[in-house]
Amino acid sequence: MRKIIINEKGRETRCAIFEHEQLAEIHQSYSFEDDIVGNIYIGRVKKVLPGMQAAFVDIGLSQNGYLHRNDILRFQQANQSESNPSISHYIKEGEMIFVQVAKVGTEQKGPKLTMNLEFGGHLLVYMPYGNYLAVSKKVQDEQERNRLLTVAQTFIQDQEGVLFRTASKEQSKEELEKEYNHLKQTFKEVKKQTHDKPICVFESKRFIDRILSEIVIKDEDLLICDQIERVQQLKLLFPKTSVHYHEHKEAVFSTYKIEQEIEKLLKPLVWLKNGAYILIEQTEAMTIIDVNTGKFSGKLSMRDTVLKTNELAAIEIAKQIRLRNLSGIILIDFIDMKHKQDQNKILETMKREMNKDRVQHKVIGFTELNILQITRKKMRKSLESNVTDLCKTCRGSGRIASAESVAYKLERELWEYQFMDEEAMWIEATGEVIDLLKGTNEEHLKRLQDMLKFNILFSEILSHVPTYRIKQMGDERLLKEKLSSPPY
Repeated sequence: MRKIIINEKGRETRCAIFEHEQLAEIHQSYSFEDDIVGNIYIGRVKKVLPGMQAAFVDIGLSQNGYLHRNDILRFQQANQSESNPSISHYIKEGEMIFVQVAKVGTEQKGPKLTMNLEFGGHLLVYMPYGNYLAVSKKVQDEQERNRLLTVAQTFIQDQEGVLFRTASKEQSKEELEKEYNHLKQTFKEVKKQTHDKPICVFESKRFIDRILSEIVIKDEDLLICDQIERVQQLKLLFPKTSVHYHEHKEAVFSTYKIEQEIEKLLKPLVWLKNGAYILIEQTEAMTIIDVNTGKFSGKLSMRDTVLKTNELAAIEIAKQIRLRNLSGIILIDFIDMKHKQDQNKILETMKREMNKDRVQHKVIGFTELNILQITRKKMRKSLESNVTDLCKTCRGSGRIASAESVAYKLERELWEYQFMDEEAMWIEATGEVIDLLKGTNEEHLKRLQDMLKFNILFSEILSHVPTYRIKQMGDERLLKEKLSSPPY
């Protein structure tokens, strides 16, 4: 049984999913742009870049969207006589086009767009330009899959496409066709619209509706919400599912101890039950996970210790990938295993645990350096990027310049002023930098002044980062007067 906790009090919207009483997924939406996936816009093509086979499209948001040649209308590409024409064959700068947001953007990139529009319903997804039929992989009965594909062929037309969701299983032809006609009518209404400036012409499902659609609500699930309107809506949508209203004063995420879990998930270090630990480092390019034995020494051989630690780590890593919503390239540095048999066992453990993840992924295998490779589709932002910002001091690197390196840089800059006409220089710097430049008993500063042929005056500034700046140069007496006057 799953327990789905929905928190909608306040401006943020959150959803947590428990499986067998264990927290499995957390989804959070803080801003308007988190809710734009699936929205359809009339956008203006701002720039076409044949070298990248891509275009940038203004859809009225803070960043232009990115449209790749592969996301141009499928039937347009199929009708081209050339085998691989440039994107400039399809769209021109200044042209107004219909596009749909396929993925949210990041601080560096705008949202990913597609011209292959999709309209999602409860039972199926209608694709006016899809030109193919498909059934959810979760519908495993071959006879039922064939039935659905046969039903679709009775009502789809021209280049249309249909993807049957898991909920379509055992639904009648009448119900399926009814939803198909509704979604097709929605598409026709959207296509009728014309605008001379970028604008949203169709809003997809809101954040919580989209999450509930993705996870496919079952009769045995339990839904807990803190908004009575949502409870009433869900009872109508899922009459056979238990829906409860959280009416206590304590926030719903606090009641189920989800807030505590979120705090843990923002830390890079995760301890395992046996005293070993894993370290998770997220970068723009990839996620790197390191496994260490930590306090665990084992009771048998070294091989046994390593294998047990790596097995526990594989189980925990699969769990952390889902909870933190990690995506893209994921590299795992397990403790070195000398035996191929042990490596294969960890690979199978990883595949088994990752099979619990509904997000499309692939466990590729070990490299020659014994690094396990995984790729996972990006559905939305990771938990870390959703609730944290890049540090303005270190710019996301996690490191800042040391006081020593700043002091050495200042000294190098001072040598550029050797033999200058002015008799003194006033420098503002943090305390550590000043102390390092002065040296023990100010001996280094005295030697430096003798060689540079001018005196150096300091005033201390407060900063979390070691820093300095040359404030002024000139007559030493006047500089000292300024130093002694308020605020100095």
